[in-house]
Amino acid sequence: MTKLQPVERHIDAVIKDLLQPLLGPRPRSEWKLVSWDAEQGICLTFQRADSHILIEMEERNDESDCYARTKKFNVCARRQFEVLKEMTADDRHMVDAVVELVGQREDRLEVFERPTASRKRAVREILVDRVLIPEGKGQYYINPYVGCMIGCPFCYVIDRADLSRKLEGLPYLPWGQFVDVKVNAPEVLKREVTEYPPGVVRMSPILTDPYQSIERSYRITRKCLEVLLEAGFSPVVLTRAARIVEDLDLLKRFPKILVGFSIPTNDDKYRQIFEPGADPIDDRIGALEACCSAGLRTVVFIQPMLPMNVEALVQRVAPLVHAVRIDRMYCMNRVRNLYEEHDLAEAATDTFFEETSKSLRKSFEAHGVNIDEMDELYSLLE
Repeated sequence: MTKLQPVERHIDAVIKDLLQPLLGPRPRSEWKLVSWDAEQGICLTFQRADSHILIEMEERNDESDCYARTKKFNVCARRQFEVLKEMTADDRHMVDAVVELVGQREDRLEVFERPTASRKRAVREILVDRVLIPEGKGQYYINPYVGCMIGCPFCYVIDRADLSRKLEGLPYLPWGQFVDVKVNAPEVLKREVTEYPPGVVRMSPILTDPYQSIERSYRITRKCLEVLLEAGFSPVVLTRAARIVEDLDLLKRFPKILVGFSIPTNDDKYRQIFEPGADPIDDRIGALEACCSAGLRTVVFIQPMLPMNVEALVQRVAPLVHAVRIDRMYCMNRVRNLYEEHDLAEAATDTFFEETSKSLRKSFEAHGVNIDEMDELYSLLE
């Protein structure tokens, strides 16, 4: 096996130049830029008093709903931690100012002619200078990797992750065929945990699954967890991979921890259609049972809801979890062909999602399981 040479990542420098006026002191603004990230498009978190606003920028697409558009970007904005609460006029004023700034500076972005990929799959070892990303309210997230070889075709981050690669001048590769390994992440994290107060740290499969297959070789997730344990942070680890049980010895040592699994159906034939790169359903439920038996707090995401036997799924999962999250399939344009190819058109309708959600909620509530409605799971640690 050819030894990889770690490289400095270029995308952070690109986005720092775009956002430079926001990154320095802003004495006339009541809003503070809490953090920014460029791994899944461009994400900015602002805080004023107890309010937090998340601004996300993706490549411009006039067919997609968004808060505003610039020449190059769709801009989405919402309240962080208060997903059911509308932004105020003051919130929107701040977002409008950011949109205006980006519109004025976006021509500074280099226009790369993307090279042709020389391989069908790419693993890149990268060096980073930031790992622990604040979200506000003593909450953080970590992406041990960038990209996910599980490669679920419905993942909403596909286009945003590709935008980041495009801005860095990297070749296009299909989702599931590239991973950046943050080989120095544990060392960087050791420094960062001395600079930030202990809090809750999310490791979740939005941009990457912390326990995808490459973790077995690199152990970046495990090494980061070891740093968090020593520093008194509390992890929220979400995965589609049964491999997490290999770290039970470590996970059990955290005073507070939440472990979650995506289990969108009880029937593995549907998993094979929509999540062909993910672990079988039985393996995930077995891992969930092992985590529950080890005394860890557990949660299950039935998201996106796939065709299922509701009662059979609830019977297996309810005794093993403290809460569930239920939601529909989004990014339907990516997977409609799979529904049609497998004669599952009924399962792609609003009626299916509404009725299945109602049945799941009723059954889980009958078993005394909490239905989590919030955009964050940190309260479940208590």
